Amino acid sequence: MRCTIYSPVVDHQAIHSMRDVLPGWLLHWEGEPERWSSASFTSAQGTLTFNSLEYAGPLDQFSRIILGTSSYFWRREDLPKSTRKELIHFVGGTKWLVGVVGTSEVLSEDVFLKAALELARSLNGRIFVNGTDLISPEPRA
Repeated sequence: MRCTIYSPVVDHQAIHSMRDVLPGWLLHWEGEPERWSSASFTSAQGTLTFNSLEYAGPLDQFSRIILGTSSYFWRREDLPKSTRKELIHFVGGTKWLVGVVGTSEVLSEDVFLKAALELARSLNGRIFVNGTDLISPEPRA
């Protein structure tokens, strides 16, 4: 299981919103907690890893992903032009990419999606799932 969260803000502290969704899971950092490059939550159910990616310079990995995603939506003739334009605008405004990887076959898809949706919600971001669509999480009730 994997997806990518496209966020209009860089907020490394948002990872703490996972504590409500993953109670009792252990959190391990790569890098400093305020500026982590990877944050992994581990339990008997498996591991969920969140990988941080920000712009570092022209044609870096971040820029290539943003360009590729924008191009993908530009070519989506099945979408109304206004929807394509809105998606491309959102992708172009992305400041932070967070890759989410579920690294255990025991980890349920429900737990994975719940965690990814919670982080996207806290960042006002969208999730790019299976290389096909950007989905927005429902606001908290």
